[in-house]
Amino acid sequence: MSSREQKKLQTRHAFFNAVLDLCMMGQSFSSISLRQVTREVGVVPTAFYRHFDDMESLGEALVFEELGSTLAALSDNLQIGRRRSFDRQIAKSIHLFLRTVSAKPRYWQFLVSERYGGSESVRKAINHLIKTNSQSLAEDLVLQPAFAHINDYDRRLLAEAGVNMFFSWIVDWLELTYSEAHDDEVDLADIEEKKQLMLHNCTRQAQMLFYGAYNWKSSEETRLSDE
Repeated sequence: MSSREQKKLQTRHAFFNAVLDLCMMGQSFSSISLRQVTREVGVVPTAFYRHFDDMESLGEALVFEELGSTLAALSDNLQIGRRRSFDRQIAKSIHLFLRTVSAKPRYWQFLVSERYGGSESVRKAINHLIKTNSQSLAEDLVLQPAFAHINDYDRRLLAEAGVNMFFSWIVDWLELTYSEAHDDEVDLADIEEKKQLMLHNCTRQAQMLFYGAYNWKSSEETRLSDE
């Protein structure tokens, strides 16, 4: 990669980081202006158009280029449903997920806050990522003998329920992580106790979902009657 290409890539990432920082401070993506972003990056507004057509295209690129790689890496490392012999498979997967959230809080804050936000392009991009990861989990479940009796339709529903459940934990976990890292007055032992309790509860929820599916009986009649 030439130095010019590298500099262009760095500037592109600077735009992404500016959006993530502003959203982490409480702004919604739809409230962020082009001038505000360029001011954060330290470039003139015309420089923006060398990278993006408008703010919507910036948001869409942020989701696919930055957040997409994070979700893909997480999906590759999650153990739920894999054909391997793991001790405490679900518990380790939940721990990995929450550790990933702690490692990149800006990414996950953006995902949960903008999933139902005001930008249509960003909403669609995030929903596409979530569907892709749900499909990946459904394909992993095919490999697990415990779910062999469930048909493809129900495995997809199970995977979607699992991904939505994971996402429901993010805000509470981020609040604990943020307090632990930035509030000097908090009792760190108390925060750690709360994190361990949440980790335990999240693991139990996932166990109830996936162990419960073991007793589910798939049938075309059941699916049609539910519709």
